[in-house]
Amino acid sequence: MGKLFKRRQKVGTAPGTMPPVKQGTKASFEIRVIRYSRNTHSDRTLTTRSEVEVELKRIASGQHSSRTEVTWIDVATGNHSSTLRMLANVFGLHPLAVEDVDSEHQHVKCEKYDDTLFFMTRMAMGSSRFDTEQVSIFLQKNVVITIQEHPGDCLDSVRTRIDQARGRIRTRRADYLFYSIIDRIVDEFFPVMERYDVMLGELSSMLETGSHRELPLRLHHIRDDLLQVRKISTQYRLALKRLLIDGSDVLDEDTQYFVRDCQDHVNHLLDASDLGREYCGELRELHFALLGQKNNDISKVLTLIATVFIPMSFIAGVYGMNFDSEESSLNMPELHWAFGYPFALALMAMTGGGLLFYLHRRGWLH
Repeated sequence: MGKLFKRRQKVGTAPGTMPPVKQGTKASFEIRVIRYSRNTHSDRTLTTRSEVEVELKRIASGQHSSRTEVTWIDVATGNHSSTLRMLANVFGLHPLAVEDVDSEHQHVKCEKYDDTLFFMTRMAMGSSRFDTEQVSIFLQKNVVITIQEHPGDCLDSVRTRIDQARGRIRTRRADYLFYSIIDRIVDEFFPVMERYDVMLGELSSMLETGSHRELPLRLHHIRDDLLQVRKISTQYRLALKRLLIDGSDVLDEDTQYFVRDCQDHVNHLLDASDLGREYCGELRELHFALLGQKNNDISKVLTLIATVFIPMSFIAGVYGMNFDSEESSLNMPELHWAFGYPFALALMAMTGGGLLFYLHRRGWLH
C-alpha cells in the first residue's frame, strides 16, 4: 500500500499559491487543441511557447470561431507548471483551482468559480496493482481544458467520436464534451473491476485445488485496492451530485440526464467494490477454515495412532521388566514359557485390533 497522504505545498503557504518552476527544469509547452462543430473539425499539436501563447489568446478571445464551435485544450505533460500559468492568465482560472491542479494529491471534487466549472477526477491506471492519475477538467463557455499528470489516457474513444462524427458529440455544446470526458474516465474503472473479478475467481479455484499458500497475501492486496476503488467512487458520487447542483445553469437539461446516468455507473462501481471486498473476506475465512480442518485431520490421525500404540507400549513395557521368575512365582512365569513371546505379540495385536474396532464402531475413523 502506498502513502496514505501526500502534500506538495509547504505547511503555511498562502491559499492559491502555485509552486515556482524548479530551476534547471526545461519547460514543456506541448498541448493538443481539438476544435469542432457539426460540419468542421481540426486537430493540432502545439510544441513551442509562441504557438501556445498565440493559440490560447485566440481561443480565449473567440477569434475566427463560431458560436457553435467547441474547443478542447488537452495538456498532457509531466511538467506543466509553465503551461498551467499561461492557461490561468489567459482564461482567468481561479487561483484555488490552479493550485489544486498543480497538487497531485487531490481527491475527486467539483467546484464552480464564476462562469467556470472545475472538475477534478482520478483516472484508473496500472495493469498489475491499482493506481490512479489526476486529471483536471475546466469548462468555460465553449472551451474545455483537460490537464493530466502524464501523457497517455483513456480518452482516445472520445477523440475518435469527434474525429469520425459518431454519436451526438459534434452536434452538442461544450458541456456535453465536459460530461463525455468525465464519463469515459469513470467507465475506465469497470475493466479494473472485471480484472479483480477474474483474480478472485482464480483464488477461489486455488482453494478448491488446495494450493493456496500465497492466498492470504494476495487477498490482502486485492482488498486494499478495492477499498481505494470504493473511496474514489464515493468521491465521484459526491462530486457528480455537486455538478448537477452547481452546474444547473451551465449544463443543458439533456446533458444533466447523461450526468445522472454517470451517477448510476458510479453506484455500480460502489456495489461492485463492496461485493468484491465481501468476497475477499469470505475467501479468507474459507481459507483459514480449510487450514484449520486440515490441522484437525492431522491431529486426529496422530491421536488415533497414539491411542492404538499406547496400550501396546504398556504391554511391551510390562514384559520388558525381566523379573526373574525363579526367585518368585509371581515374577512373570511367561519368561520361561515356550509361547511367551508369541503370546505377548498376540496380546498387543488383539489390544490394537480391539481399539480399532471400537473406534470404527463409534465412527471416529471417518
